[in-house]
Amino acid sequence: MLDKWLNYQERAPAPYNTFRIIDVSEKIVADDEIKDYLADQLSDSYRNIAFMKLHFENELPSKLTEYIESYLFPADTGIANKIVKPGDFGEILAALIVGYFEGLTVPIKKLRWKFNKDRAVFCTDMIAHNSDQNITDIHYYEIKTRQGIRKENGFYVTVNAHNSLVKDQTQANQGIADFLSRLSYEEGDLATSIKYADIVKNPANYNSHFELFFIIESTEFISDILDDLHALPPSLAPLNVTIVLLNDFRIRVDESYARAMTIFHDHVYGK
Repeated sequence: MLDKWLNYQERAPAPYNTFRIIDVSEKIVADDEIKDYLADQLSDSYRNIAFMKLHFENELPSKLTEYIESYLFPADTGIANKIVKPGDFGEILAALIVGYFEGLTVPIKKLRWKFNKDRAVFCTDMIAHNSDQNITDIHYYEIKTRQGIRKENGFYVTVNAHNSLVKDQTQANQGIADFLSRLSYEEGDLATSIKYADIVKNPANYNSHFELFFIIESTEFISDILDDLHALPPSLAPLNVTIVLLNDFRIRVDESYARAMTIFHDHVYGK
């Protein structure tokens, strides 16, 4: 489905010498099939449908709606609507893109583990790793969505995202791997627990890749954001920058959430 909707291509020759750039753009205007796909992926990112069916198939549909609005989807007002909702959508789309086009494994649906639906979820935005049995390469992501481009605290979003990822590297940044190790242990999957625990204990044994991922309204993109990133002293290597340009980005976000609500109801009540 993604290859029907999106074009994925590395810029060659590379215009900057400190990072490579992946351009992702829309091949076609999203049709109903694509919109339903996005909504289905969004709903699955928040809750396992079997969980929802277990707890709500014998309840009135209004109870399911109330639960989704109270515990799953960010609110339609304030910071939650302006920042958290498009941010959650961005993390979901980023995971789909790296999983499909790069063949990487994104080992956790972080949004399922939120305690506060109106706040960003814990830790590094996303990690991914090679899909082989033995993990050798780990990718660390800072993901940003923007409906418009302007300087924030004197810098463009690319520079701020870069600095956030640099800050992560000055601390123990294996929080997701640690969580996966603990979760796998509690589920009785000791082999997986050991695999992720080794990332925590021996991070130097793994190849680290640093990823800046930007999902931007297509009409708002300006190359200045890449020029300013290139002007920084090299601090992260290898560094990859993915630019996803979407038409009517905010409309796509809101429509995906509305359709996801319908999908939850259809799955739970068997329509």
